[in-house]
Amino acid sequence: MSKLAELMAKKAELEKQIEAAKQAEQSDAIKQIVELAKTYGITYAELKPHLTRRRQRRTKAEIAAAKG
Repeated sequence: MSKLAELMAKKAELEKQIEAAKQAEQSDAIKQIVELAKTYGITYAELKPHLTRRRQRRTKAEIAAAKG
């Protein structure tokens, strides 16, 4: 196996490990969020404004520039 092929195989394995770790940590974070919400009686309606971004209005000049 060439050096490049060996390194590419290691990279693919590391990417799999990174994704697995990310999913595990995300799952733990969600469990923690749910537990805190239950503890403090926080509802989805109270969280929603903090989870979404409001769209900023574009000016007429920006709209015109986007149209080209």
